[in-house]
Amino acid sequence: MRRLATDFQQDADMSKRLGPLPARESLFESALDLLTDGIALLRRDGRIVYANEALRMMAAQGGDFRLDRNVIEFASSDLRSRFAAALSALEHVEEPATTFLVSDFAVPREQGRPPYTVSVRPLARGKEEMAHPDAAAMMLVHDPLLRNRATGHMLRELYGLTNAESELVQALSSGMTAVAYAQSRRISITTVYTHLRRTREKTGWKSVAELTRRFHELNVALRVN
Repeated sequence: MRRLATDFQQDADMSKRLGPLPARESLFESALDLLTDGIALLRRDGRIVYANEALRMMAAQGGDFRLDRNVIEFASSDLRSRFAAALSALEHVEEPATTFLVSDFAVPREQGRPPYTVSVRPLARGKEEMAHPDAAAMMLVHDPLLRNRATGHMLRELYGLTNAESELVQALSSGMTAVAYAQSRRISITTVYTHLRRTREKTGWKSVAELTRRFHELNVALRVN
């Protein structure tokens, strides 16, 4: 996370040297909007300074959290407490550049799907002014299922997989079992094995272990528009 913030700060510095751009089209925010991970820059009180496209899309799905103007609202009391604790920890950070807090929590999901994680980190302050000087922290929401979609697109392009075959690869690579996948999609286990057999024929991957390894080698963090 610290390295990520440093890279984005360098983008913002380059943007200044290139000349003024509209706020929405700054290099800093454009870089954030390319990511599949949801990212918000927060003030110390938790109010949003900036939210990238991925986070807005996650919130619009009406799941565990939503964005109400410039505030993040979690649906359950447990998640609200965890988020409040992460924000509270920021108050004790006097030198964010040298202090690294671990404020992560996982959000479980049903039907055997992998959880997504929420991370809150203080932003390091350098001598140069940041693109959003009032931002004190970065919140990152990492959903492995969303990241996998970009790789799923690559699988369809490279190997000619169908949507169903690509989605099965994504699910198995995230740790989901074939039985759990069949139940979540309300299809028969025979159909799942048929998709898996065709995937092996098209890719040449002989086992689920190889499929998982190859998938993660292709996995990227950029969105597919």
